[in-house]
Amino acid sequence: MKRTAIIAGIALLLTLSILVTLPQKPDPQAPRFVPGQVQLVGPFPTIHYDWAAAVPFAGGKVWIWAISGATNRHCFLYDLDTRLVVGELFNAGPVFCNKDQNKALCHGRASLVTSVKQRVIAFIKKGSLGKIQPPKVNTAESFWVLDLRDNSVQRVGELSQIPGTGSTWRPSPGFRYGCNVPNNAEEGSAFFLCDLETGVFEKIKLQGDLQGWWDGSQILIRDPANNFILFDVITRMTNTLFSANTLADSLRQMDLTNDPGRIRAINNWNGRDYDFYFALQNESYRAGESFLLKANHADPALKLLYRNFKFEHLGRLDVSATHYLYADESGLPGHGGNGGVFLRDLRDNTSRTLIAPDGSGQYALPRFYGDEVIYFRNRLPWRMDLNGSNNVPLFPPSVP
Repeated sequence: MKRTAIIAGIALLLTLSILVTLPQKPDPQAPRFVPGQVQLVGPFPTIHYDWAAAVPFAGGKVWIWAISGATNRHCFLYDLDTRLVVGELFNAGPVFCNKDQNKALCHGRASLVTSVKQRVIAFIKKGSLGKIQPPKVNTAESFWVLDLRDNSVQRVGELSQIPGTGSTWRPSPGFRYGCNVPNNAEEGSAFFLCDLETGVFEKIKLQGDLQGWWDGSQILIRDPANNFILFDVITRMTNTLFSANTLADSLRQMDLTNDPGRIRAINNWNGRDYDFYFALQNESYRAGESFLLKANHADPALKLLYRNFKFEHLGRLDVSATHYLYADESGLPGHGGNGGVFLRDLRDNTSRTLIAPDGSGQYALPRFYGDEVIYFRNRLPWRMDLNGSNNVPLFPPSVP
């Protein structure tokens, strides 16, 4: 059995080495974008967008997946203000666009070597009836930079993740860069950086937990010693924003916990860049109660906003940090939604029901969009005003 496995491994390596030397032809399955209004062929019983993205509605547009069966799947670029489809993406899943929205990072077809590697592994397992178990490998994800103007495209790189898991790309405020921490054995010690302008896609080794983009080129990271440091992706230099001692002293002066190891940063898109808030890590993740601090960019001293802030599962602050939007739950945090949407006024700590719970068992996943709320109901996105009025399906757009 051991001998057979070794032979299978050698065969895999030989196949891959041959493929590397073959000349590469243009990929007919490469990502491409068709601009203009699209004749919709529905209905679409399932419609979704990347509600967990750091900036899902950049430039007033959103990428919409509309699905009606296994063969009728579309990815549309939708203008939220004009309520028009402005194009369709083929052979890829969108990640984020640059500031001018003429280039996009896409998740697309894997390289030939990666595809054949996965097929060979599957063939070995199937051919041996499961008796030969090739070495376990992570799932490879291939990324492309697509020019939306002329469909010129370049495969820029791959990253790998533990099968069944995923991660999120976070764009910089200028939308030139994106960073991603894959879910694999290197989590906490390396991350990937993509430059949409140059097409550079690289892995950067750096110990710590990424907290988000402090500005257009610096990423805020909590290092193993609980210092909050800034890493500049251009100069590759680091400097300290808040040392663990400075953070502990600030917390002590505010009569709060002085254990910096329990603090995490929360970034919130304000339309120009990210505002940064700081709270107790476990409490913020588990719908508990914590203080809420804010660090200004011009003067990064910590300011106490709320001494007793009640987090909710997947809740969102508005730009002014005076309102908090969240989905209602039917039980313990993270164990199931009930379709409800609530808006809390943090100035007087009162909550208003925007959408009454319906017992559906589904999370409404609400997000702010200016003076509106976009949320899910029965696997479809809806939009409404902050007072709960003008509640209509987000997509497809209604016909006058």
